[in-house]
Amino acid sequence: MLKTAAAALLAGTVLCTLAAPASAHPHVWVSVKSELDYAPDGRVTGVRHDWTFDEGFSTFALQGLETTPDGKPSEKTLKDLAQVNIDSLKEFDYFTYARRGKDKLPFKPPRDYSLSYDGTALTLHFTLPFEKPPESAGLTTLDVYDPTYFVAFALADNNPVKLAGAPAGCAVDLHRPDPALGATTTLSESFFTALTTASDFGSQFANRVTVKCP
Repeated sequence: MLKTAAAALLAGTVLCTLAAPASAHPHVWVSVKSELDYAPDGRVTGVRHDWTFDEGFSTFALQGLETTPDGKPSEKTLKDLAQVNIDSLKEFDYFTYARRGKDKLPFKPPRDYSLSYDGTALTLHFTLPFEKPPESAGLTTLDVYDPTYFVAFALADNNPVKLAGAPAGCAVDLHRPDPALGATTTLSESFFTALTTASDFGSQFANRVTVKCP
């Protein structure tokens, strides 16, 4: 049974990925852009993610799958892979953890999901609506990370987080993990194999978005 986060990423490639030599973590890199959406009454309704996979993984993930005459993944390929991702990511809480103060903010099932390909990399797009949208006033935090650190998430360099329709005066603060924390080569592969979605190890690599509204 696969215990790594790779089980949620383009599942058709997972077995081959794990069969390759593995001497260090992470194995997959994802650039994150996110948008927090607000309703007219000021409540934050959910988060829209755009996750771009690294070029090497994207190329490997598409090997042997249906393509168009120009060699690009077909619409059916992208649609099927998007469905696989969304179905599988549920087990991993979509690698997304939201809080209002100390209270967790659970999500509804994702919607508006799709995969795109720019000729180099795959990007997964999806929206996570909150079960109970909180009022705008207060502090909302959003963490994105893989508890097993098989996948390394990083906020995009330029404009990684946007607020859509937020009330006036809302401020965004971003926290990126210390790059030095990524030096995990001294840890054995058996250590990482034992990690599960309930592990705390990956939280030290969390990308945190904090939104404070008056």
